[in-house]
Formats: sequence, C-alpha cells, structure tokens
Amino acid sequence: MALLTLGQAADECGRHKSTILDAIRKGRLSAKRDTKNQWQIDTAELFRVYPAKPNTTHNEHNTTPTEHLTTHAQLTQILEKEQLERERERALLLAQIDDLKTDRDQWRNQATMLLTHQPEPERPVKSRLYEKLFGRK
Repeated sequence: MALLTLGQAADECGRHKSTILDAIRKGRLSAKRDTKNQWQIDTAELFRVYPAKPNTTHNEHNTTPTEHLTTHAQLTQILEKEQLERERERALLLAQIDDLKTDRDQWRNQATMLLTHQPEPERPVKSRLYEKLFGRK
C-alpha cells in the first residue's frame, strides 16, 4: 500500500492540499505523520473519501491499462491475504477466550470448595488458671 504526502494526495484526487488537510482534521480521512512530521496518507483511504481524478499521474509513469488492471488484481490478492490473516487472528482470539473461560471456571470451583469446606471447630484450649480452679483437664 502506497503512502502519499499531502501534496501527492492532492494531485492524485484533484483537490487542494487545504481540502485534504481539512478532511484529516475533521476525521473523515485517516492519516499519520512520519518522522519528518509530514502527513502520510494511504492511497486506499484517500480514494475512499475522494475519487481519483480521471487523468491521474499513472499515465505519467507510463503504465498501460493492462498494468492498471494488474494493480487491481494485486490489490484484490492483498485484501484476500489480509482477510485470511484477520480470520486466523479471530480464531486465535476465540481459542484464547475459551482457555480463559476454562481457567475462570477452575478458579471458581476452587474458591467454592474452599468456602464451603468448614472444618470442625477446635476445642478452646483451657488455660492453667481454669485447670487450677476446677481441677480438670
């Protein structure tokens, strides 16, 4: 996924830089700053908010329509890989949730056993004074 600066993004969609910056500040367009404090905008995010202008800079890079279609095919392949990764992550998280539930149930059972176990109370130890007064043991 290509990241564009604010100026490049404005050129790609035929808008002014101020329009793009306003969309970022209002939260309609997500972007982040790089180490040089320049805005970095993902092309997919840019084209989600603003459609690409008809004659984009792709023609300046000497790309043919076939290469442009290949790019779409590659994008589809990337998205499918990301979807598989998300499904794998989801399965791992669900397995972890099941493990946590099992642990929780075991701890709950142990706490219940400890709380319900009532040992017989010990007889109070009689002091020597009691023994001296009453002569019993």
